[in-house]
Amino acid sequence: MPRLVLVASLLALALFASPGGAVDSRLAGLNDWLYVLQPNGAASITAIGATSFDGVVMDYSSDGGASGEFTPAQVAALKATGKVVLAYLSIGEAEDYRWYWNPAWVDQGPPDPDAPSWLGPSNPDFPNNYKVRYWQPGWQGLLFGTPSGTAKSTLDRILDQGFDGIYLDIIDAFTFWSEDQGERTRLAARQDMVALVSALANYARVTRGHSRFLVFPQNGDDIILDDAGNLDALGLSYLAAIDGIGVEDVFYNELTPVPPAEVAFRTSVLAHYLAEAGRTRKVILVDYVWDAANPGGSANINRYNDFEAQAAAAGYVGYAAVRDRNLDEILTVAASGGFAVPQPKPGGSGVFTDGFETGDTSGWAAVGP
Repeated sequence: MPRLVLVASLLALALFASPGGAVDSRLAGLNDWLYVLQPNGAASITAIGATSFDGVVMDYSSDGGASGEFTPAQVAALKATGKVVLAYLSIGEAEDYRWYWNPAWVDQGPPDPDAPSWLGPSNPDFPNNYKVRYWQPGWQGLLFGTPSGTAKSTLDRILDQGFDGIYLDIIDAFTFWSEDQGERTRLAARQDMVALVSALANYARVTRGHSRFLVFPQNGDDIILDDAGNLDALGLSYLAAIDGIGVEDVFYNELTPVPPAEVAFRTSVLAHYLAEAGRTRKVILVDYVWDAANPGGSANINRYNDFEAQAAAAGYVGYAAVRDRNLDEILTVAASGGFAVPQPKPGGSGVFTDGFETGDTSGWAAVGP
């Protein structure tokens, strides 16, 4: 996106910032959330609706493809349960099960002559995913800007389904293309990603008229920092465009605690997201701390309690997920048998301190040392 267009987009976004810097009213009472990809089987959209989680991040399709896309009525019924409902959207990788995918792009091995210039290498951890040059118009055209027809873009599909907002994955692609691949400088990669996120927000809120559409990027939190590690004007513009951030692995890398120095740096960066640039935002966190093989073991209990306590102390809305990272289940935890904090948590408007919600501590046990 040309820099002048980026500036214009950011000015337009400023018109739709939460008044007085307050958090969006839909997010004010959000104290727990659920993360499910894809919502089918036991973790169906109906099962999600039956839970008491305040918010959910889920795919806009039960199987990832066009045939499984949820109807506006299904999304409306889920929102009617009182949940904030965000649709997952990867903007830094292409996925071979989406409506736009052409198998001819990869049937001859890299570099395939049929592949578009924006298509990069496959992700070794997720072979069905491919890195993309997210700054190229060809890729961006698949994400937004075509409101109808067989080539209807993904954001337009999500908007028409009635989701409250989007949850943007692979923001850290700016690091891949600058540090790992060296195709862009870090500054250029940051500018390109900020421009894309801002353009998506502007398209939803201004072009399509969904003025309260929520935008949550996932990870890549250090995009707000310049090369010297300082919050700069580009970082402030990014913060002005979004309503919060989703992050993974802040306190635990699956069952292993993250080193204290890394935690300290990460939480110092996330502090800017909580309150900076005149706006209050939510930080929603998922750490994959749950050992399904030994759920009642003391190690699992202590790790879960420690994760919940640290998330609460930092002001984050935490979700403890199963260590396999499949996100294909609804993990609920009762506050009993040593587990100090229930998942989902009671209420939706309390303040958490040391693992307790002010005004609603029924059924909770004290967090052990």
